[in-house]
Amino acid sequence: MRKSLSVVAVAAAALCFAAVAYAGPGPQTEDKDAPPPPLPPLQKNFPLDQTWSLRELNGKPVPASLDVSLKIDGALHGSGFAGCNSWSAVMYPIKDQHLAVGQYALTKKQCDKDTMAIEAGFLSALLASPAWDLVNGDLVIKGPRGAMRLARSL
Repeated sequence: MRKSLSVVAVAAAALCFAAVAYAGPGPQTEDKDAPPPPLPPLQKNFPLDQTWSLRELNGKPVPASLDVSLKIDGALHGSGFAGCNSWSAVMYPIKDQHLAVGQYALTKKQCDKDTMAIEAGFLSALLASPAWDLVNGDLVIKGPRGAMRLARSL
């Protein structure tokens, strides 16, 4: 008997909830002159299987002679050259045009301090789920650890 009463109580509560949800909110006054609510921003698809070359890091140009690159392939594997060392990591675009990056695999070559500083800034800027966008054909990545602009390369 108790089980039957609890089933009936649950069913009654579900019907009440459904009735309230179906009825919607109570009467509202609409301002006919008010603009419609803004549309959510369109989500872009990250350009997979394309190589990008670093052109600007934290507002400063990167020397054209320095090769720093990023590519995310269709298997969501990020890789490239960071100026001195090759790198790779699990890397994939997530909601709201952000990037998720796993731990880096990185070669351990040493270069001059300026190159190593650019390499550290580049790899650091990819951490902490930075936002990305395509702006005038360039890939722009901005996050709490830095910002960069990359140009499509061959």
